[in-house]
Amino acid sequence: MQKSWIGSGKPRKGKALYDSNVLIAYLFREEWKFDTAKEVLAKHPDRYMSIISIHEIGYYSREMGTEVKFMEMKPKLIQLIKPLQIDQETCTHAIALRSLEKLPGIDSFMAVTAIRYNVDYFYTFDEDFTRLNSRKIKNTMIIKL
Repeated sequence: MQKSWIGSGKPRKGKALYDSNVLIAYLFREEWKFDTAKEVLAKHPDRYMSIISIHEIGYYSREMGTEVKFMEMKPKLIQLIKPLQIDQETCTHAIALRSLEKLPGIDSFMAVTAIRYNVDYFYTFDEDFTRLNSRKIKNTMIIKL
């Protein structure tokens, strides 16, 4: 895993939760997304991901033929970007957000995890969040990259 973003740049105050697609873009150096992912990872000292991201990154690494490498770096990833759990209340709120904002199921879980844990910023590349870009839901600013 790249370490160059750790401590680089001027960090923003506040906590950030990164959608799986931001972490995948960084870990797998996806062409046009890598630099943006690196930049937003450097902005916040307190970094989080939904526990769902572990599954999604693992699945992606299997598809890319790099599952063994991912399993080796997974403990380091979890130290750098803390996974947040999903509970029944998160599920209930995700259903409501999914219905209200017409989001796919997993996307609503990602956003609600940030909202539920009072995370300041939620970063995603997902087009489903275009309408929510720069909108604050409770204390969480949705940022569609």
